Amino acid sequence: MSRFTTLAFDADDTLWHTESHFQEVQAELSAILEKYASHDEVQAHLHEIEVRNIKIFGYGVKGFTLSMVEAAIEISNSRITAADIHRIVMMGKAILEAPMVLMDGIVAVLDDLRGDHRLVMVTKGDVMDQRNKIEQSGLEPLFESTHVVQEKDQATYARVFADLGVAAADVVMIGNSLKSECLPVLELGGTAVHIPYHVT
Repeated sequence: MSRFTTLAFDADDTLWHTESHFQEVQAELSAILEKYASHDEVQAHLHEIEVRNIKIFGYGVKGFTLSMVEAAIEISNSRITAADIHRIVMMGKAILEAPMVLMDGIVAVLDDLRGDHRLVMVTKGDVMDQRNKIEQSGLEPLFESTHVVQEKDQATYARVFADLGVAAADVVMIGNSLKSECLPVLELGGTAVHIPYHVT
């Protein structure tokens, strides 16, 4: 990769594990609501609400938790108990408080790569949530800069690359999402490496 000056890394499910926490909580939500709807119905309705709420809450655990509460109220026709609402809120809080688990070998990989490349982190979501994870990870010193963005699209990447003073052709974006990390960068003339995450 010597022809590339800059390696941009996604964070969640690329540098550390995140999605598995969401999967566990979604399964718990289905268990809470099983007397009102099937697992598939709960998950479909939750997804619909999340998509609708992204414009209001953005990405992140807080928006996800509010979407779970909204889904529970709608699916149960407002019959959900206060105790179950409290349980759902605590499930969301548990994601925020979950211990940080880095990908195996990631520190050694980053340390090796930064000898010949500029390393930057580009992550999407709630600024406070993402900043907390970045700090907890201990990885920030390995990166030249970290960028928490609200969306990962062509316009966002173009802005980040401009701020870095680098052409898209000189960048490799590395991440687990084809939609968020690969396609927008490829469309800008950059290069992308897709690293699938085991539950997505």
